Amino acid sequence: MSEQWGVFRYNETTKKFNFVPARAVKADDVWNASIHSYFNGVFIAAQNPVSFTDVKNHWGKPYIQLAAAKGLVEGVGGGLYDPNRSVTRAEFTAMLVRALGRDISTGDPAPYDDLKQGVWYFNEVVKAKELGLLDFVSGTQFKPDQPLTREEMASMLAAGISLEQLPITKEHMTLNEYKDMANVNAAFLEDVRLMVKLNIMTGTSEDTFSPKGETTRAQAATVFVRMLQILGMID
Repeated sequence: MSEQWGVFRYNETTKKFNFVPARAVKADDVWNASIHSYFNGVFIAAQNPVSFTDVKNHWGKPYIQLAAAKGLVEGVGGGLYDPNRSVTRAEFTAMLVRALGRDISTGDPAPYDDLKQGVWYFNEVVKAKELGLLDFVSGTQFKPDQPLTREEMASMLAAGISLEQLPITKEHMTLNEYKDMANVNAAFLEDVRLMVKLNIMTGTSEDTFSPKGETTRAQAATVFVRMLQILGMID
């Protein structure tokens, strides 16, 4: 089987095919797509090779191409992915809800004062709040256009891991190799530790984690692939 394949569910509302977590499983010498879905619908398994001209020499190329083939991420147009561009809170929230295969909420009130009905990410943010993925947000402002920091990303990913009830071993993971751990908000320290322990997130260099650094599009594609593979939801 081609590495760049995915399973997609037809969305009757948008008339588009959306990402569905799935793995290839062999039984009686026949390959099948094992689908992880919370709802029924019309599904297709398809080879979906994707490449971008601006990631050819980028460290994130294999993750970006795999994430794009599976429908986890999209390019920005013109055959480009723009891997080093920052990801906003709204963008990452929408991608995480879709990556976990969760249906979006509709008709619910806005959980934040600056979340307006009709914006493209409204339903995904409402669902993320409902699922407990937004505990890093303090106060009544979501700040959707603010770049997501790496420690905030760790918080969201840890919440996603908890939501899927992944069994976690109890051995302690040290973060001594990173010299900037003192910069981590204490509220996010255990989330960062878990992400490093599971190898979902790594440092931005051998001795730097950059907790206050902005999440990039390349990093987002990478952590989604790693998280879903650890959860056993994609190959």
